[in-house]
Amino acid sequence: MELGIRLQTLVDMVKSGQRVADIGCDHAYVSIALAKDKDCSVIAADIKDGPLEIAKENIKAAGMEEKIETRLSDGLTEFKKGEVDAIVIAGMGGHLIVDILKAGEDRLRPGMQLVLSPQSDLRLVRYELRKMNCFIEKEACLSEGGKWYFVLSARVGMDLPMPVSDEEAARNMMYGTYLPEHPSEEFREYLVWEARGLEDLLQSLSKQKTPAAKARQGSLRKQLAENQKIQERLG
Repeated sequence: MELGIRLQTLVDMVKSGQRVADIGCDHAYVSIALAKDKDCSVIAADIKDGPLEIAKENIKAAGMEEKIETRLSDGLTEFKKGEVDAIVIAGMGGHLIVDILKAGEDRLRPGMQLVLSPQSDLRLVRYELRKMNCFIEKEACLSEGGKWYFVLSARVGMDLPMPVSDEEAARNMMYGTYLPEHPSEEFREYLVWEARGLEDLLQSLSKQKTPAAKARQGSLRKQLAENQKIQERLG
């Protein structure tokens, strides 16, 4: 069973010995790795019967039936508060991850670990986590199959929800705080790759004179400036 770099990073971030909900478990490869390598008890959940049947077969083949339960669940709807210590969600867009966490907010509890790997809208995830009083403790940036991915570990705060202004929540949503303060070689490479893409996009948009294109240019210039600011600070 080969997890690949992204999913292995996800597993590595989960604290050992926890009760874990693997939301959108698909074939349960992450669940199996968590049970085998991190001594976790896992509830592998999916919204569809098909993936769950495959997950059950893989769990049985791995001999992990005593440590992994499968459950049909739309996000966290079929979970009880206090049933798990950590939630893992990967392979979904950021909007869907946020929707799942918001819909299941009453299942979250202080100190719970959230390990997430959104395939898109990472900034939205950072923003909404802060609004929900969840604090990002660690992030990893990596490249796999010609694509860039981010994996983050967050901790649920003491008060749910806690009033947070939009300004405060948006303050560090672009690049977060962990990676700029603990830069990996992959993150440095990502910044260079992103800056080139932003410059190319700005060049293309400069030929368009519509209000929408001008507004988009303003947003991209702001992002590029922040990117270059971090690159300069990292040397």
